Amino acid sequence: EEEEDKEEDEDEDGDEDDEEEDFEFEFGDEDDYDYPSQDFEFEFGDQEGALAAPVVGAPSSKAGSAQHLPLAVKQRVLALKNLQAQYAQVEARFYKDLHDLEKKYAAFYQPLFDKRSEIINAIHEPTEGECQWQVGVQEGGAGEMEREPEGKGQADGIPHFWLMAFKNVKMLGRMIRRNDELVLQRLEDVKIKFSEVEEPMSFTIEFIFKSNEYFFNKVLTKTYRVRSDPDDSDPFFSKGPEIIGSTGCEIYWKEGENVTVKTTKLRKCEGRRSVSTTRKMPSCSFFTYFYPPDYPEGRVMDVATDYKLGYFFREVLVPKSVLFFTNEASGYKYESSDNEVQEAGGEEKKGEVMRSEEAEKDLDPEESNP
Repeated sequence: EEEEDKEEDEDEDGDEDDEEEDFEFEFGDEDDYDYPSQDFEFEFGDQEGALAAPVVGAPSSKAGSAQHLPLAVKQRVLALKNLQAQYAQVEARFYKDLHDLEKKYAAFYQPLFDKRSEIINAIHEPTEGECQWQVGVQEGGAGEMEREPEGKGQADGIPHFWLMAFKNVKMLGRMIRRNDELVLQRLEDVKIKFSEVEEPMSFTIEFIFKSNEYFFNKVLTKTYRVRSDPDDSDPFFSKGPEIIGSTGCEIYWKEGENVTVKTTKLRKCEGRRSVSTTRKMPSCSFFTYFYPPDYPEGRVMDVATDYKLGYFFREVLVPKSVLFFTNEASGYKYESSDNEVQEAGGEEKKGEVMRSEEAEKDLDPEESNP
């Protein structure tokens, strides 16, 4: 009996040891272990790219195809396409009327812009009432500016208004060089003129300068031609007013003042003597904006940038110039109603949405002057 009790105690101790034992798995050396091989084959469809099983929400390969429709149904589809083309023509007339409406309201805006120009150029001194912020903004808001003591920092009008407004636009800031700044300090006003109702659609940007020592022109112009009719190659869509071309103007520079070229002196040795010659080279300048995109001399902007600038001047910068002068415009969003521009060679490129944050991505005043 004592032996049986002893054996039972040993069995119980063994069971407890088994329960407390930590198991360790030894896999041996990596080189010695024979891993089971598993070949996974994924089927992505046949050679033509068709899925082995239909995907929920994926369009059918035959969806939208009218090739196998009965002849009578095809005829009805053609009738619908004719209606679609007629719709595009009506839409084109809408955009033409919209252009005429813009011209009509430009006449209402112009007295405000004229008063702006008079204040900028010290022709009109605002009254005390005109200088009071008239919109419900608390003190220190958008209408409140830090005031200098009387007699300190006095100036006529608002000096360099347009230069500062341009430089606060990244795209323009990168175009403006130091020599350009001296010329743009003479800029008095920028105006937008729309074509007459009976004329082909266009708009002209006028840059009006004071008499200066750089060129003889009083006004520099850039005209953009616009259309809204559907293209013959795509008669079903009227893309809205799209720029199809631009025309600059001739700048009559005074002697030695052309900022779009730089003069380089070259010295050539001929025997024991050297001969000096001068060579004119194209120079980066804001004023190449007035040259056509294919101008043979100098480096000018590409067509898409040219058209984008035209819309930006017309829809954003000229109407809201004071917000760029004060550098407040970065907080505002602008959208262009003109969705398309026409690039050289007949290739169309969808226009950028005219938002101040996006429209200025291309162009930082801090990076403007290398």
